Amino acid sequence: MKILILSCNTGGGHNTAAKALKEVFDSYNDECEIKDALSFGSQLASDLVCDAYVEMVKKTPELFGRLYKMGSKLGQSLQKTGNFHSPIYQINKLYADDLEDYIIKNQFQLVICCHFFGAEAMTHLKLRHKLKVPFYFVATDYYVSPMIEETKPKKIFIAHKDSTFTYINHGISSHLLVPTGIPVSQKFVKEGNKAQARKELNLNEKDQIFLLMSGSMGFGDTIDIAKIILSKGNDNTKIIAITGNNKALLDEFKKNFSDDKRVIPIGFTNQVDLYMEASDLLLTKPGGLSSTEAFVKGIPIIHTSPIPGCESENVQFFTEHHLSLCAENSKEAGRLASLLVEDDFLRNQMLQAQKHYKCQNSAKAIVDYVKKDYK
Repeated sequence: MKILILSCNTGGGHNTAAKALKEVFDSYNDECEIKDALSFGSQLASDLVCDAYVEMVKKTPELFGRLYKMGSKLGQSLQKTGNFHSPIYQINKLYADDLEDYIIKNQFQLVICCHFFGAEAMTHLKLRHKLKVPFYFVATDYYVSPMIEETKPKKIFIAHKDSTFTYINHGISSHLLVPTGIPVSQKFVKEGNKAQARKELNLNEKDQIFLLMSGSMGFGDTIDIAKIILSKGNDNTKIIAITGNNKALLDEFKKNFSDDKRVIPIGFTNQVDLYMEASDLLLTKPGGLSSTEAFVKGIPIIHTSPIPGCESENVQFFTEHHLSLCAENSKEAGRLASLLVEDDFLRNQMLQAQKHYKCQNSAKAIVDYVKKDYK
């Protein structure tokens, strides 16, 4: 088969999901390509949109949250009327002709969208250009993406069966929904070994290790959280701080903890699965992908302050299912981390909930579904 996966650079989660799917397609010897949907307009346009998104989320998260809510309400309204498309849809259809040319020229047999931008362009091609190539949408959060209601995928792969009601509440038909889970790399699916992981990473087997993550772009008050954890710890307390692509945050960690060997600052790494296996507890922002990776891997989770919008909804899902604890600020994050790492009963309850609710190998489930559905 020949498959095109459309993603977007607004955060690392969409690309991570796309790569997880490609990994499975590659294992089946299918021909699979990942493209940034916005790049069909121009790379400059893609960069401008993604940079604006990152700046808004970092500097004015409350504004982002308000826009997210507005988009959600607009999506529900559009679902009811059915005769009007959002301004974002109008923008995404501008590059649809170039996208269609690329699909036809390269003879792609189906398209998978890991971001709703691509889904909107594909919807325009389906409705106005009568493009026959089927497309599917993969959700990367635990509730409904704003304005997904105005897209027309063949199926929507959602994060969990318990997310179904939120889609139906937005007017989306249940027959479109396939509760596979969010796709993560096969590295997270395989069962790990803590002692072996620590040996590979040159970490002491007796240490109490806190893994502190801030997403691909390095959000949150992670410096303050680290200081609080250290103040409550001892010589065997270790903090591994993964700062993603945020070099400024990495430098800040190195500067603040230059004399404290208990803190191990790390920038971008492709060994997150190994660090999760080696650690006793994870503190992370509640992104859909990073949370799912931890969920699948099986590690006690404390969610740090969410970005208003999709991350707030992710936290709601996780806490309602007893899959994580959520801290509203750095002080509470430090307190909860110290509590959870010492409370065997609470920690085991969380791990049992994760085993009970997790979806098994979501990337493979999605790939198997579309391959069978295409025949």
